[in-house]
Amino acid sequence: MITFSKIDGTSVYYWRSNRPNTTARNWQCTQEFYDRLVLWIRDLRSLSSAYGTISYVVSAGFYVNKPGEHGAGTAADIDHIQWSSGTVCTPLDRHHASTNIALRRRYLALDAVTRRRFRYVLNGWYNADHADHIHADFGGLPIRLLTGSESDTKFIQAACNNFRNAGLAIDGAWGPLTQSAYNSMKSALGVSGDPTSGAAPYQQLLSGIAQHGFANTAI
Repeated sequence: MITFSKIDGTSVYYWRSNRPNTTARNWQCTQEFYDRLVLWIRDLRSLSSAYGTISYVVSAGFYVNKPGEHGAGTAADIDHIQWSSGTVCTPLDRHHASTNIALRRRYLALDAVTRRRFRYVLNGWYNADHADHIHADFGGLPIRLLTGSESDTKFIQAACNNFRNAGLAIDGAWGPLTQSAYNSMKSALGVSGDPTSGAAPYQQLLSGIAQHGFANTAI
């Protein structure tokens, strides 16, 4: 287990007891997980560069003394991203459920970037326990789209609804309507290969969703 207060030079704060707190805080995770966090924040910087630099990240926790991936030091809970332009994405404030489509699309963009580097990502559409943060962990690598995963399916359904007005029920069931909407979105993004079979085409799909989310444009 290593101790850190920054991810690749970007400070990580804690707001659950004192918002908006910008006091340095020590966090813990495994070295392998930290290395993946570095790849994640570099992806985020690149895909959201129109917003300026990332000023800081706010987390609800990494290593936590409890069972599961948090207890193994291989999980992160993301509460807030702050850019130098003043732009924010705040899962803590339930931006996935905002009436503002730009905030919902930006939330999906952050979600997509996170899925590029972590197999399990749980968001506000997944269940009430994750309404105020995005959870990411290492379990079940390698990274690919699983149509039998409730989390992956709800993410795709939410993306199709918010970028293409698909009108899907976000129920986690990959049926023919979800398949059709997914096929249309995948085609519109020009994704080559099968995101269900490997990381590269899935990451291409996720990058496309992120780019449109940060730009607040339909797909």
